[in-house]
Formats: sequence, C-alpha cells, structure tokens
Amino acid sequence: MKNYKLQLSLSIIMLSITTSVLAQGNDKLGSWYVYNGFFNFSPKTELFVEGQWRTYEPISNNQNVFFRPFFSYNIHPSFQVGLGQEYHMGYNYTENKEDKTKNEEFRTTLQAIAKHKVGRVNFQHRYRYEFRFLENTNEQRARYRLQLGIPLNAKEMGKGVFFTTIGNEILLNTKPSLNLSQNRTYAMLGYQITETTHLQGGYMKINYSDATSHNRLQFFITQKLNFFDNN
Repeated sequence: MKNYKLQLSLSIIMLSITTSVLAQGNDKLGSWYVYNGFFNFSPKTELFVEGQWRTYEPISNNQNVFFRPFFSYNIHPSFQVGLGQEYHMGYNYTENKEDKTKNEEFRTTLQAIAKHKVGRVNFQHRYRYEFRFLENTNEQRARYRLQLGIPLNAKEMGKGVFFTTIGNEILLNTKPSLNLSQNRTYAMLGYQITETTHLQGGYMKINYSDATSHNRLQFFITQKLNFFDNN
C-alpha cells in the first residue's frame, strides 16, 4: 500500500509539473491523437503500426497527419530492432484555412528498443535514426527516448489496472548540420481496458532550439495482438 501511494503521488506531481508549464508556451494549446497497434506474428517478429493526427488547437487547425509501419525483430525478449517507412503530411500555422499550405515528408527509420524492470517500474530505452526526405531537402536526425511505465493499483500490468507513463525524448539533427532539434517531456495516466487494449491521456511539453515551445494534450489508444499459438 505504501508503494502504491508513493507511485500515485509521483504521478500526480509529474502531471502537475507538466501542466504548470502550459502557460509558458509560445502557442495555443494543441493536441495529439494517436493509435498504436502491435501485431505479433511469432515470438520474434512484430508489425508496429502507428497513426497520428496533430493539431495546433484541440480538434481543429491541422498541424500534421502521418502513418508509419515498423517491421521489428526481437533479438532477445528485452531487445528489439526495427525498420520503418513513414509518410508525413504537415501544415503551417494559420487561423485562416485559406492561407494553409501543405508539405510532405517521407522518412526511413532505423530503431532499437531496450527494456528492463526495477520493482514495478518498466524502463524503455528507444533509439532512432531517421533519413528524412522532404520536398526541397534531405535531412537526418538521431533520437533517444527514456520512458517509464508504472502500474498503480497492481504489481503487474493487466486488465483493470491503472498506470502512468512518464518520459523524455531528445531529438538531434545530424545532417546537414549537427544541432539540437527539440526536447519532449510528457506524463500520462492510462487504464488497461482489456488484456490487449489500453487508453492513455496526458500532456507533452516540446521545447525547440530557437527557444519556442509547444504545449500538447495527448490521447492514445494502444492494441497488442498475437497471431500465433503460445503453446
């Protein structure tokens, strides 16, 4: 019970800190709506499908829409490598729909994920290297994300469990020049609806190298399905 109260207190503190910086952003409060699907065809192979709709304002003023499938291979239960091909459609910020312009990006991404556990805290280290093919230029970028997943009302994740997700990701441009792209910090609360599906909601703070920042609400639905016999 003491551990449960401690984890819940940490979750509330992290959400409070993240929420408190919303007023410091340089834009209106926007939102991300995300679908994550993990489809396992064997203990070693996985297809990860992600779709996102990002807005400059909640449920309005499109910022970005993209789709990315990842083909992944589990070298070890705690270490996975993957290759992704992504399509992004982005829009400039304007309150007048007639002034909006569209840009497209194709992206090839190499990925590695390492996992470990301390007590009930699940640690995930995600490494990505992106080859970005934009309309007028080609760029490259490296990313590192540390994420903690903590079940709150049980020791392990399962149906009916509330949990929190806390994380930070650093994005570093490597081509055409080496510089910091952005830093993302987020905290969310979630609920495991079934053994295969959970929902999450929370806040993300994005800080850019030019001292601007974005504040984003986040809403996730995640499914994990196995298409093979465990026996």
